[in-house]
Amino acid sequence: MSLFSRYAIFIILLLSAFFAIAIFLFVGNQKEKPKAVPVSISLNKAIYDLKMKEREVTFALAVYSDGTKKNISKLGTYTTTDKKVATIDSSGVITGVGPGSVKITVLFEGLSETFSVSVSEKRRTVNVKDYGAHGDGIHDDTNSFQEAIDDLAVKGGGDIFIPSGTYILHPIFLKPKVNLVGQSRDHVILKLSNEAPDGYTRLITMDNNTKIQSITCDGNYQSHPNGTEHMHCIFAFDKNNLVIENNRLMNSVGDGISISGSKETSEYVTVSNNILLENQRSQVVIEQANHLFIFNNTITSETGRPGIHFEPWEEIQFFDAVIKSNKIVTNSSEYCILLAGSDSGMARKSHPGYFFHGVVFANNVVNGPECSLLVMDTSGTAIYDNKLFVSDIFVWRRNKDLSIHNNLIQGVSGIRIEGGENGRLVSNGTRIFENTITTAADGINIMAGAQNTYIFNNQFNGMDKGTGIHLFASDSIVNTTISNNTFSNYIDGIKTSSIKNVPMSGLTVAYNTFTANSGYALSLQGENSNVKMVSNDIMDTSGMFILIESHMSIKNVLIKDNVITGGKRGIYQSENGKGSMKHLTISNNLIKYITDGNNAHPTGAAIELSSGSRLVKDVMIKENSLIGNEVNEIRVPESLLSSVKENKIN
Repeated sequence: MSLFSRYAIFIILLLSAFFAIAIFLFVGNQKEKPKAVPVSISLNKAIYDLKMKEREVTFALAVYSDGTKKNISKLGTYTTTDKKVATIDSSGVITGVGPGSVKITVLFEGLSETFSVSVSEKRRTVNVKDYGAHGDGIHDDTNSFQEAIDDLAVKGGGDIFIPSGTYILHPIFLKPKVNLVGQSRDHVILKLSNEAPDGYTRLITMDNNTKIQSITCDGNYQSHPNGTEHMHCIFAFDKNNLVIENNRLMNSVGDGISISGSKETSEYVTVSNNILLENQRSQVVIEQANHLFIFNNTITSETGRPGIHFEPWEEIQFFDAVIKSNKIVTNSSEYCILLAGSDSGMARKSHPGYFFHGVVFANNVVNGPECSLLVMDTSGTAIYDNKLFVSDIFVWRRNKDLSIHNNLIQGVSGIRIEGGENGRLVSNGTRIFENTITTAADGINIMAGAQNTYIFNNQFNGMDKGTGIHLFASDSIVNTTISNNTFSNYIDGIKTSSIKNVPMSGLTVAYNTFTANSGYALSLQGENSNVKMVSNDIMDTSGMFILIESHMSIKNVLIKDNVITGGKRGIYQSENGKGSMKHLTISNNLIKYITDGNNAHPTGAAIELSSGSRLVKDVMIKENSLIGNEVNEIRVPESLLSSVKENKIN
């Protein structure tokens, strides 16, 4: 062998080794990323100062190895060194019991973090009337309030006590650690002056570590017909550790509560046990804010505006909002609630997009029959244990890992999932389960794109209109699993349709029960591939309809192990124009007592493929059982007779 040949072999072996190492590294890098685990616990405060019988919510966050955060205030376990000084319940609510200091520890998945609680008999308190406030509904008390705030701030903070009365005010500005505490929200009214300017006029602006408690804020919109939408009852911008509780917030030109900020954001906000009503823009607005508790509020609006409105607009990620046990009534015709992140439209290969991460919406009652609960641009949102009397839950644009479960939903439609921007913004990983959904139209409607949607263990109740689940692919709908649901009193239980050249792929319909629907359990139309209709129980409902549409194709359809009883039709394929279907398998189905018979078009056979179908190929119809059907036959075009095998016809 020549020197050149040996050299060439050496080069080949070297290159082979190089490529082998490269493939090994590539395959190694394709392994799933390790699951994120909690690495530390973050608290909003290291020290809490409480009065006896005072309560405050703590924010405990688990920080994960991938940098994400999760609110564990209601998931952790707590211990206190002295229950005679302070207690803490399973929801993370601290209560001052007696004078002294204690350490409280939160434990979560092997991690722990400790904070201090000091309890005193009294907090430093001043009476606003000692600063000259009248509270008679006539005199302007602005200067008295602001002097009390400034004086208490110099002394390190405390409570400004407000006795019963009506206090006329221009805007007032809290300072750190200074709280407003009314004698009673039913008897303490802070009212925006008739003479206040119609601009960015917020009656109360909060600061860090402040609380507003037991007052009524009257925004006096009747006297400000030209006021701007920025005239709120309570406002905060880039402030932390805010508590708004047990107030009545009403009549503002803008919002009852508006929490905003820059990219720094406001953080650790508690809104609890308030009554919000008839504020002219929205009742609660969240713009730039992280780590929220909004619970036990009664929110009412007959001004056509939403109850809770998230609208962050900075291009940053937002985290952690728990919205629980609220009662919300609104006559809005658009949306009752908006749970929104920033701008997922920024998502591209080089950028993940912006979201609101970890929203929990639970145990709420929402009554807004003409409006939607709108969810957009969120990640890891959970909507559960609610009673929702709304037009629908509208899942819009791009949402990741959304969970909707164990809700009572009554409305025009149950849940709408809709992508945007020509298929670039679609929801991925939506899970809808264990809901009771009663609707006048569709139970679930998915259109304009979705990926990896799981719908299981729900009860769908119709009103003889609409479809239980309607999938319309104006953009691709990929990997939809519908299992273990019950559908009754719709036209069709499940229906697919699409526009030309837009695929719907990976539909699985399994282990569902269809009862008393006037149409089909599954109506398959449009572009479809990889469809499985398996092990469903279909009673007093037609089985499956396949429509081949002009210039559209259906591929890889499996219809197996279904029981179809007492409906008008069994399994029926028709066509409208020149389309195609390949790889159809119909096997091991039991079809009995189908009733439409000779009144049907064209023949009413228990299993029937259109006699005119020339572009139906690779068909197998085998081991099906037909019992007592009015037309107890299998009818296919002559070209497909060889595909019919081993069926039992009694």
